[in-house]
Amino acid sequence: MSIFYRIISKSSQAFSAFLLLCLLTLSSNLSAQSLYEITFKAADVSYKAFLVYFNEQDAYMRIGYTYQNKYNVVDVKYQSVIEEEDGYNYFIMVGSSPTFITEAAKGASYNPDHFIWMWNEEESHNEPYVTDDPHFNEENILLADSYREITASELTPTYLRQFFGSGEDQYKALLRMNAANTSQQSTNNNTNTNTNSGQIDASKSTLHLLMAVNTEIPDIGQSCAVDQRTIETEFREISRAVGMPFKKYIVNGENFTKANVEKALKEMSVKSTDVVVFYYSGHGYRFSDQTDQYPQLDMRYSEYTQLSEQTSLSLSQVYHTVVGKGGRLNLVMSDCCNSDVGRNQFTSTTFMASRSFQGAEIGKLKKLFLDSSGTMIFTGSSPGQYAWCNSNGGFFTLSFLQSLKEEIGYMRSDVPSWQRIIQNTNKNTDYKIKNCNGCQTQTPLHYIKISQK
Repeated sequence: MSIFYRIISKSSQAFSAFLLLCLLTLSSNLSAQSLYEITFKAADVSYKAFLVYFNEQDAYMRIGYTYQNKYNVVDVKYQSVIEEEDGYNYFIMVGSSPTFITEAAKGASYNPDHFIWMWNEEESHNEPYVTDDPHFNEENILLADSYREITASELTPTYLRQFFGSGEDQYKALLRMNAANTSQQSTNNNTNTNTNSGQIDASKSTLHLLMAVNTEIPDIGQSCAVDQRTIETEFREISRAVGMPFKKYIVNGENFTKANVEKALKEMSVKSTDVVVFYYSGHGYRFSDQTDQYPQLDMRYSEYTQLSEQTSLSLSQVYHTVVGKGGRLNLVMSDCCNSDVGRNQFTSTTFMASRSFQGAEIGKLKKLFLDSSGTMIFTGSSPGQYAWCNSNGGFFTLSFLQSLKEEIGYMRSDVPSWQRIIQNTNKNTDYKIKNCNGCQTQTPLHYIKISQK
């Protein structure tokens, strides 16, 4: 039995090795886009595959090949596995549910292909191994001919027709991505999602981002610092994309105190057209007799500081304070435990954080940030639960950003929705927890009342 099959079998038994697809951090040779091309040969047949990645549970390839003078295209679904064994790292994309897109010859079938990247400290290469053998016998595994990122400029009708019919929604979305790249401007017009912005003037609607991040605490400070960078980058780029002025307020390091958060909230000047985002990453807890479902934020950057009223901040109170500022759209989020004087739990699981993204359709961003009004409070865990994190950041934070990017991507045809972002964040967080070695249940908790024009 091959080493690959041992890895797959072990993972399938517990369903615990399926982890996040991340072509950015997987190795230095794998880059951070969501569209890729792989070419390979088997039994004198040449194959060209076009990979579209959404999230760890949702990726697919269109695989084109000619057999007996007939050109075929097959759609194959994928999930990902990552493992370590005998000093090697293995990243495996497992294929399933092959479906012919072109008209199949009578009696034709297709065995789904599986792709395997392997590397260690001494050696690695860009191309994956490929096999259609479900048992992963080593004699049936071949090295692919090429593996490369596909840029938006390459998404021409000629290229795409190798994999898609001209009437398919995916084809049209990829053409819009190409058009946006060519014109260097938003493609919010003439889409099938009705994403034209409403009446809000973006230039008169400031996006305020207040982050309270415990970067100094020894056990999880590194993970919290990653959260800070990713959240700041995300919302700064969103404001830039939709044309909103951006103001940030950061409480971290040795300035990480309750008094400084309250001061920042008090001094924040908010107009009725503004967007306010509050984000917390750190330890959280709840009192044993607490009835409020949302956590207390632990505002201590040193483990030697006593827990007291001066170091405890209620997320619910933050929410009410933010809403009271009178902004048009208010988003209050925390990635922290919600257990009895608990601690965010750090795991060393080799969990790969999704950074892949095919680009934002600006009209969808405007729908979420200019055409929406209301309030949301969203925290990473329910009462009695831990919040889990690792060196890539908090599972909840990663899941939220992943879900937001899915919602605004070209390949999603629905009108973007904050409610669906919440639903997918919950789903993605649950997936990470189930595939984390030793992690316990973590279920995000929310209240939302947001309307869209």
